[in-house]
Amino acid sequence: MNEQEWKLKETWKAKRQGYVWIVENREGDRGYFKFTTRSQWYYAGPMVANEWVAAALARQLGFPVARLEIAVVRGPDGRVRKGIVSIENKAAEVVTWRNAGEEIRKLPEKYVNQMDYLCGLVVFDAWIANIDRAMGKNLILYRNQTDEKYNWYLIDHGHALYGSPRKWKRGKWDAPLWQKLWRFYHVPQGLLRLQSSLPALESMIKRIESLDRTQIDAALYSVPKGFLKEKQRIFMRRMLLQRQKQTGMMMKRWLAYKGTKEYNNKETGR
Repeated sequence: MNEQEWKLKETWKAKRQGYVWIVENREGDRGYFKFTTRSQWYYAGPMVANEWVAAALARQLGFPVARLEIAVVRGPDGRVRKGIVSIENKAAEVVTWRNAGEEIRKLPEKYVNQMDYLCGLVVFDAWIANIDRAMGKNLILYRNQTDEKYNWYLIDHGHALYGSPRKWKRGKWDAPLWQKLWRFYHVPQGLLRLQSSLPALESMIKRIESLDRTQIDAALYSVPKGFLKEKQRIFMRRMLLQRQKQTGMMMKRWLAYKGTKEYNNKETGR
């Protein structure tokens, strides 16, 4: 893909973890273009690879996930940057879980499709050691008619899997704390009630446990050239294979935990 296919519309965010620009292509698709610089490695790690592998694994399990493309985009300074575009759905209404109405978070089964997968989302995030779902900004709802239920898809997995060197300052990838989900992850507000029993989670636990090494490797080797070094691929494989065996145990411990497990906008003031 060349830079003519995606055009810069707005330089949206500049964070320690990387840059986010809003872009548009010739067909009128709108996307969020993300890239990092070498100086951001400590906070960003192999961000594009994290995104790509997590999305590939999500699709294998049946989760709806944003379409991703590798792209180069010319910035306002004339320099061309290479990164990844997450393409937004063109529906009439597109909203994050966080910004959806309170009634949707209180009774999602009334307003949202694919509730079985929404219930299983906590299992997927536990497996890939995702630390960035709690606020609900990375769960997108969409629909074309107000009398329709919302469909949804997942975005933003840059902090999952390898994440970044900063992520592992909490402890090595196989340290006990990473088996205690509540230590690094809260579920988006409104989902905990639906995820509070083992039967609600068993289907996704079994799906994850049933993936073989060939399928996991297919996701790891699907990363476009230049975005994932072999040592990082080995790291991800080891982590995924070990956590795959631990998923059932992790979820039982999470269900038994009596402390805070759900993000609360009001308590944090966000």
